[in-house]
Amino acid sequence: MELREVDEGRRLVVGIVAPYDEVSYLTPDPRGERIRRGAFARSIAHRSGKIPLLRRHDQALRLGVSRSFDDGPDGLLGEFVVNNGDAGDALLADCRDGYLGAMSAGFVRLDGRVVDGVPEVTEAKLVEVSLVAVPAYEGAGMVAIRSAEQLDELLAPFRARPDVNLAPIPPVGYRPR
Repeated sequence: MELREVDEGRRLVVGIVAPYDEVSYLTPDPRGERIRRGAFARSIAHRSGKIPLLRRHDQALRLGVSRSFDDGPDGLLGEFVVNNGDAGDALLADCRDGYLGAMSAGFVRLDGRVVDGVPEVTEAKLVEVSLVAVPAYEGAGMVAIRSAEQLDELLAPFRARPDVNLAPIPPVGYRPR
């Protein structure tokens, strides 16, 4: 992730929220995902100063708010003001020290297409931006988290426990009496 600036005095965090034209395979779709430039344009036009800054996509940890966005050729650059207080101070320290060196966009896909077998996001509603430790997109450190519904769909095959007989196998030549 390119966390470009952490200014503790002004309580600002600046970084690439979403890189463009990079494929990430850390998505629910095994084909991956690619975000196209302008995908967040409408969302930013309507809510540019109201996007919450979270820690690890935890809605209980709203630690700041967006100040501005720049939809550049390589990705969506965001600037965030971190709240005053102990939690905000800890967040800034973790960013400064490299413990939270990545940004992750929480968004809802509104429109897209498939190009060369990879789903592309052409329009999305930006819901929140989180500071995280591990990025999905190397170019900007973005982890695309959508919704609990999609996570449930992804985990559904693992929740159904198979019917397995775990009784011991009798030894060869064993004959019950």
